[in-house]
Amino acid sequence: MGCVARGIATRSEPEGAQTGAAVDVEATPVPARHRRAWSWIVVALLTVLVGGAVVSAFALQFWSEAQRARAAVERAAAGIEALRDDLDDADTARVRAATDEIQANVTLAVRTVDGPLWELAANVPFIGQNVDAVQRVTHAVDVLVDRALPAGLQFIAATDFDRLTVEGGGIDLEPFRQVQSAIPEIAAAFADAQSIVAPIDTSTLLPEVSESISDILGFIDLATPALGVAEKYLPTLLDMAGSAGTRTYLLLFQNNAEIRATGGNPAASMIVTLTDGKLGYVDQASSQTFYDAGTQGNEYVPLPGETAALYLPTLTRNSQDFTFTPDFPTTAQLFQALWTHTTGATFDGVVSIDPVVLSHMLSVSGPVTLSTGEQLTAENAVKALLSDAYERYPVGADSDAFFADAARQVFGQLTTSSWDPLQMLAALERSAEEQRVNLAFTDPAAQALAVEFGLDGALAGDTATQTQVGIYLNDSAVSKLDYHLATSVAATCDAAARTITTTMTLHNGITDDIRSNYTLGYRNWRFGVPRTTMILDVLFFAPPGAQITQVVPVRGDVPRWERSGVEKGNTAVSKTVFVAKGDTEVVSFTVALPPGDLSPLRLRHTPTASSTPVTIDASCTSLFPAASDR
Repeated sequence: MGCVARGIATRSEPEGAQTGAAVDVEATPVPARHRRAWSWIVVALLTVLVGGAVVSAFALQFWSEAQRARAAVERAAAGIEALRDDLDDADTARVRAATDEIQANVTLAVRTVDGPLWELAANVPFIGQNVDAVQRVTHAVDVLVDRALPAGLQFIAATDFDRLTVEGGGIDLEPFRQVQSAIPEIAAAFADAQSIVAPIDTSTLLPEVSESISDILGFIDLATPALGVAEKYLPTLLDMAGSAGTRTYLLLFQNNAEIRATGGNPAASMIVTLTDGKLGYVDQASSQTFYDAGTQGNEYVPLPGETAALYLPTLTRNSQDFTFTPDFPTTAQLFQALWTHTTGATFDGVVSIDPVVLSHMLSVSGPVTLSTGEQLTAENAVKALLSDAYERYPVGADSDAFFADAARQVFGQLTTSSWDPLQMLAALERSAEEQRVNLAFTDPAAQALAVEFGLDGALAGDTATQTQVGIYLNDSAVSKLDYHLATSVAATCDAAARTITTTMTLHNGITDDIRSNYTLGYRNWRFGVPRTTMILDVLFFAPPGAQITQVVPVRGDVPRWERSGVEKGNTAVSKTVFVAKGDTEVVSFTVALPPGDLSPLRLRHTPTASSTPVTIDASCTSLFPAASDR
């Protein structure tokens, strides 16, 4: 969250950059550089002033005043540049003087646009709305410079994000604790600035004016809600990072080669701690851990009958199948209960990632060297973990040892090397956008944060904030074939009929060099299909209040496995589909939506070992506000 405060106070590259919540991996991306936000604002303001002068009917006098305002803006911009050096040198007196000069010059610009000539021009038909827009933006900038800049400088003085790295396993939380007092003032300043510019209708402005102020308006619109979130959740984030005491988390690694609804078989896991921002390692486990303890195969969390009817009974008994359900809070509950009965361990939260997330993280932290001497890199991690390992280690215990070593080495890299936390945040944000990160916490405030940022991986129990439609996959071949699975998802709508049809395309790209018994389908012989054929249970989920009216295929390839039920108010159907080597299969379902206004569409799907293109047709726009694939 501290990143947000800095980005607000010192944004450097407006083109292509965005400002957003630092934690919300679905929120607006965090800006890449953070030092010259205010110089960007005043330079953009200069452009606005010049544009206004050109179109003004009072050209000469207007030009003179615009020149005066421009000179003030340029002096403020130069002060911003000098301020950066002063901050780096920690020269408090010079920082104070530079800030005073910046504020004085922006004040001069405000007085200029508040002059009688500008007020008169504001009432001239056609030109008036352009002048009013320039005045409003100038006043908004004045509010930000006067109130947000000083508060932002306090945080910048304590933390230099251009040089911030993670060393020794964590981040110093003290600057973030200090910034808590500054964020409310910054957030309030942006909220007031937003109210000032809210009446501006850019569609009525001259192109020169509209283009000049669009960046500033966008900056304010994006930063304002992000700051509200930062103010709301920074104390929670600090607590989650162990600011007030050690927090213990279970980290699950979902194996997309044996696909499950939220990613894959969660056979590998690790217990980690966070104490005052520092990561710590506690223990590792695999599914064999629970077999050895005699707890595997027992049911500790029974599910309602209408939910259990959707899945094989192993969902609640075997840890490898705890991710059959697309409801991650249920998965977290199952793991909590299993660990408690096995070792007595309890967790403050359960976090789920997959090897693709690890590859994104390695692109920031750098490669790791395994005990075998080979390197695991961002480029080879997914293939090494999800395919090559089974060819090299056809015995399950050997591949489990390989995975455990890889997890330990990656953890060691993250806790002992130096890396840029802002780049890591971007890598995790990308992972979240791909639906590869799921979080579940016991603390209500922490769980509310996960929900707000769409990281809870939960089936929505209503349609109040989202209309959630989902299509998910579970491997029923007992294989590691699904590394070779490629998928795409598309949604189309019939607004008149109030229906949405979601289609998933499945392609089996397995190659001839894959021969490991551990990879090839174990159950395939029962159905008389080659071991290279994928056997997938496809789950179709309708949102609460909606009904599934059509499913393709009408009958699955294993009729006795046809299943239907309800999970957390979501009606669902499961069909089993065979996808032979080299073949492509298409599955789809149509949902009749409930009456009344609909909340934004959230289309969920199972992440695979490769990217899944998602398209939502324009026909859905009239049904769903701000239709989104996330």
